[in-house]
Amino acid sequence: MNIKQLSHAFVVYPTAIHTRFEHSLGATHLAGKVCDQLNFDDTTKEIVRLAALLHDVGHGPYSHLFESVISNVNENKIDHEWISMLIISKNPELQSILGDKSQKIIQLLDHKPVSDWDSGLSTLASDVISSALDVDKMDYLRRDSYHIGVAYGQFDLARIIHTITSTETDEQRICIQDKGKDSIENYRLGRYLMHAQVYQHHARLTADQMFLRALDLATNEEEIIPIDKLKADNSTLNGNDEFLEYYLKLNDKTIYDEIINTKPDSKSARILKNIQKRNLLKRACEILPDKEIENAIIRDQVMKMDYSKLKQFAAEMSQSLGLEYSDTIAYLSKIPVGLYDGEILVLWKNIPRKLDDFSPITVKNSAIERFFVFGDSNKDNMNAIETYVKNKFGMDN
Repeated sequence: MNIKQLSHAFVVYPTAIHTRFEHSLGATHLAGKVCDQLNFDDTTKEIVRLAALLHDVGHGPYSHLFESVISNVNENKIDHEWISMLIISKNPELQSILGDKSQKIIQLLDHKPVSDWDSGLSTLASDVISSALDVDKMDYLRRDSYHIGVAYGQFDLARIIHTITSTETDEQRICIQDKGKDSIENYRLGRYLMHAQVYQHHARLTADQMFLRALDLATNEEEIIPIDKLKADNSTLNGNDEFLEYYLKLNDKTIYDEIINTKPDSKSARILKNIQKRNLLKRACEILPDKEIENAIIRDQVMKMDYSKLKQFAAEMSQSLGLEYSDTIAYLSKIPVGLYDGEILVLWKNIPRKLDDFSPITVKNSAIERFFVFGDSNKDNMNAIETYVKNKFGMDN
């Protein structure tokens, strides 16, 4: 309830303060409608709706941002999906409410065969929760668009639900009837526009990356956030009781409070206070690697930069230019153009076909990538950063 759906998007869109809780309620409502459309019985529908309600319960402070913090601490990818399953399996309150339903919910969220269900029903029910056309995405695109007051994420939700069906194969998959494919084109376009205009807005990215830098400092240098409590064994759902106890206390407010109140004069606290005041770092440099970097080897290296390599780049640049590392951030933005991972299927003459086989809209498969460097607002520093980046990447000034 105290975790925002869109992280720091409120610095750009002040009304983007809706929460994961209300999104989960919306996904639950849509799950019921899709289950009815697919003619699920009441018992199956209950499990699917509960899975939709709990699919995001594992999100930490500022959602996906905190996943990267935990993954870096553990040197292993740890995502909110696994934490959601951990909470469902170990939280006494949830266990008392769900009883023997909890195992089926976990299996559904984990895309595993559900106990006592045939394989076709298991895959189809899992698709309702997580697929290229699931209730999670259908809810958050419309909900995010509504709360921030833009039309980018609007699409004909009622038409999509009305035309949802399943493949008539042993492994049943969710698909759309032929008459619904135009509404899916609208869905695809809405997804791209929301990423381009909202999710990847440069000011939102700046705030998000400042937050990550603050957490990196607070965890690895300033010893404000206890690393040992972020250690999580995700090899099984046994997990780490100390990790889960600490994690469940965290939300958007408590993480700020813990850092600012523990060491008010620390670099991490200063960064978070600047976000609160909307005193954000500025775009010192923005380039399109695939269009502006001519050297193919350098271009490929830039487009493959991960979080650690971007940190290293910023650290080396800061040292070279005599800038504060805490005020210099490099980031590679990737705006998806195609559909979500996986294909949306269209049932054409009772044969499941890929949407792209019918689509009049041709899109590139790779994401649109932009390389940013954010720095303080000092004009000389910003010019120095831009010159450094262009020299480093072999670009003409």
